Amino acid sequence: MLRVRYRGGQAILKDQNGCDRAFARLLGPLLAGREARALRALHGLDGIPALLTRPDRRSILMEYVAARPITRVSHSDWPAFFEQLGRLLDAMHDRGVAHCDLRSPDNTLVDESGRPVLVDFVASVRRGSAWNPLGRWVFARFCGVDGKAVLKLKSIVAPELVAPEDRHLLEHRSPAHRAVRGLGMAVRSLTRKLFTRSV
Repeated sequence: MLRVRYRGGQAILKDQNGCDRAFARLLGPLLAGREARALRALHGLDGIPALLTRPDRRSILMEYVAARPITRVSHSDWPAFFEQLGRLLDAMHDRGVAHCDLRSPDNTLVDESGRPVLVDFVASVRRGSAWNPLGRWVFARFCGVDGKAVLKLKSIVAPELVAPEDRHLLEHRSPAHRAVRGLGMAVRSLTRKLFTRSV
């Protein structure tokens, strides 16, 4: 990723072209397209960077938001932050997008006003159509994984806010939850291995 100038302002260029050449040709368009579709579906939601343009099939240009990962800030009002994050998550799911990689602290950011920002939708999953009940069931499981990931983040930065029943959820995972989380982790691991350039 690279911060660039765009139309008098700043933007973030996420470009798969500089990664391993063979995999960039094969999967670059797929991953860039997946993230672009998610950002289009979430356009206009506060806390989701806007998709500005697609420079080519393997890259996307996004709005730049001044923010830092949740584990690298000292917040003065974590209760308000997590309330806002919960509303953002609900709105995102209502629009048919599950993030699937919120357990990575680098994907939940805190902006300069203390509000949540979600980034990196390359592993996201879209809700199936009405005639696809299995797809919609799987999507609901991924939404549950998003919710538990937020609980995990809360337990790290503001453990005093985690209720006893929520601690139980963190400690006990259903087989379906483990399977869905495992799939999300596999996608994340694969994309990082294939699209992280060695130096």
